[in-house]
Amino acid sequence: METNAARPDPDDIRSLLASADAARDNLTGRLRIPAGVFAALVAATAVQVGSAAWGIAQQTATGMVVVLGGLVAFGAAGALLLRHFRRVNGVRVDGLANQVFLGSGSPSSLLYLAGLAGAIWAAFASQWLLVAALSLVGGAGYALGTWQWWNAYRQDPVARARGASPRLLAAYALALALGIAALVVVG
Repeated sequence: METNAARPDPDDIRSLLASADAARDNLTGRLRIPAGVFAALVAATAVQVGSAAWGIAQQTATGMVVVLGGLVAFGAAGALLLRHFRRVNGVRVDGLANQVFLGSGSPSSLLYLAGLAGAIWAAFASQWLLVAALSLVGGAGYALGTWQWWNAYRQDPVARARGASPRLLAAYALALALGIAALVVVG
């Protein structure tokens, strides 16, 4: 059976693609990070880093419960912030949860890990003011990485929309688990 449909005109296709690109750019330009999100990320990350440092330094069951409590608090804060973003903007942004609220972007991860490592070291040395300061530094670094990703996303949403690969996330999880195991064994 033959179809009588004519082949689409390439100019029409180009026009449709240009319209789609313009609509994407218009939407991206209107997206906003709600007020207080970066401050909330700093606070949630600082609580998580501080609780992890204290809990790991204690090397007790109670300490591990505190570590897990910090992770739960951080996860809950991330989920609430993501829900708030979606409610304010009315859309889901590919890569937002992965890059921003899970910190899988390189700057966020590196700055977070530096703050965490320093806070753990300070906790083992019982330097609690330094633990607090380094927890805030880790939180601020995490939020800075988030801010950088957001600005890059707004400039080129197609290239930034992809989240981290499952392999990269597995490598981060393995590195974290090995680091915690090394601290428990050494301490």
